[in-house]
Amino acid sequence: MNNAIIFIRDEDERQLSKTPYLGGNLLLHAVKEVRKVTDLKNVYVVGADSDVPGCIIDNNVAKIVSEIEKEEGKTLLLSPLIPELSGDDLQRLILKDADGAVLSFDGNALEAVAVRNEKIGEFEKLDYQPVEIKNKKVKKVTEEDAAELKEDSLDDVVVFALTSSVPIVNEVCNYLNIEPGKIDVKHFADGETLVELGESVRGKRCYIVQSTCRPVNDTLMEVLICLDAMRRSSAAEITCIIPYFGYARQDRKAQPRQPITAKLVASMLEEAGANRVVTFDLHAAQIQGFFHCPVDDLTTVPMMGQYFKRKGLDNDNVVVVSPDHGGVKRARNMADILNTQLAIIDKRRPRPNAVEACHIIGDVQDKDVVIVDDICDTGGSLIAASQILKDNGARDIYVCITHGLFSNNAAERIENSAIKEIVCTNTIIPSGEDFSKTSKITTLSIGWMLSKLILAVSCHTPVSEVYALYE
Repeated sequence: MNNAIIFIRDEDERQLSKTPYLGGNLLLHAVKEVRKVTDLKNVYVVGADSDVPGCIIDNNVAKIVSEIEKEEGKTLLLSPLIPELSGDDLQRLILKDADGAVLSFDGNALEAVAVRNEKIGEFEKLDYQPVEIKNKKVKKVTEEDAAELKEDSLDDVVVFALTSSVPIVNEVCNYLNIEPGKIDVKHFADGETLVELGESVRGKRCYIVQSTCRPVNDTLMEVLICLDAMRRSSAAEITCIIPYFGYARQDRKAQPRQPITAKLVASMLEEAGANRVVTFDLHAAQIQGFFHCPVDDLTTVPMMGQYFKRKGLDNDNVVVVSPDHGGVKRARNMADILNTQLAIIDKRRPRPNAVEACHIIGDVQDKDVVIVDDICDTGGSLIAASQILKDNGARDIYVCITHGLFSNNAAERIENSAIKEIVCTNTIIPSGEDFSKTSKITTLSIGWMLSKLILAVSCHTPVSEVYALYE
């Protein structure tokens, strides 16, 4: 089997493909199952109206067919998916003297059919005929049925959103097909914070989602107070999901008489009642060691890598750049995903939020550049890096970061810099003001990844599975 095409033919199929299902939607589930097929080279999606991790999104059917017809082997066709069709069943169907399988939409139900290879060029016009998999009729699933599907392990799970991460939690709960937890954050006249739970959490597995971003102290106190409220309400287990971990840059004594505030925050979270902490791209990985409870430090590099793969950059003329020595590992992972070369900028930081770029280790002459970093705060480091890259002959300069703080008018300065595009995630929700000052910011969502993380923790399966669709 060489390739797979998930072909969404009409609006009914498009809506059905978005139905929430097991930490994603039916379309993401189909991609996951299809990727279990042995020796699968590419997965194409035709007719989708949004990006799909790990897939090539292309609505030019003639182009896809012309590319596939040049290759030997079979092609798998899906339209659009069916939850009960597992990887083993796909293999059986493929071996049933057919060169592919189509899941056809009929009224409000789906059914499986087989397709012969000689018709691959006309698969849009095929008369689909139902088939069986070794005497097993594939079960039809309606949109109503699919909407009711939910992992049993989520029955005692409640996901709560604090003030900085409400949109993310809404997206996560939509994927998980559960309702967000009821919670109310109030403030007294003098600034004190009060967090009240709007439902019982006794014996429940609770997830608190909150990035401790600006205003950092307020958002951090919300998390601590919420943890205390849940612990005193007899929650069975509390997982604290902090997409952006504030104070992570204060992870060591860089100068005499300085605090190690990241350790202080870790101690406060555990003392308040956190049983597990989840975060994204910690500024310093060793912060995990500040905790005694389990810590999952997820990375968005695979998701960013897929984004740049879909941009169609010429790998032979692309260089991944680390803006400093501390980010080399992160940049090397991106270089491996894109199958490109790596370069490093040697720089000094004379004081916080100030940088002196020195010189480049590696060749960027006449190359497109992808700078990989974890945080963009004031933008000074990335702007200085982009300028030195331009001075050394780089062509288009792209930046991918996990956390977009964009402080002190950073968005406006990015707009006037040598950076062509800056790709960040919504670990921190960008403000409308940031977008009004620049057209260079592209935001990717971590919602799907977080939903898979919650499923993995709840089902006691490897957390590494959250990266499956980005490989």
